[in-house]
Amino acid sequence: MAKAKQAQLRSYKSYSKRMSDHIAFALVVYTLALIFLVTPTIESRGTSIFPYFVLVLFVAVVIPPCRNMERRWQALDAAAYNGDGLKAHYVADRLKLWAAAVVIPAILAVLFTVF
Repeated sequence: MAKAKQAQLRSYKSYSKRMSDHIAFALVVYTLALIFLVTPTIESRGTSIFPYFVLVLFVAVVIPPCRNMERRWQALDAAAYNGDGLKAHYVADRLKLWAAAVVIPAILAVLFTVF
């Protein structure tokens, strides 16, 4: 019985580590969506490297808010905030993160296609 409890404690990940994992995976999904959805819709007249500069710009714009979210979760975890109230915030932030990772590239692809 004691070994099962120790295994459970070892497998526990704090909310900040979980959020950090989600942010990393969301950035990968966001970048892949930009590569496969947005980059083909960007018309480049003259140079073929322009779409890749735009891709780097879009990724660079998203990194600071993701890092701020990660810092906020590290601060909440360090403050030992009540876990029950933290779970609702965690679920909400995770949904916002994944919605942004999927919706932003889709909107950009539509905008570059229309304009």
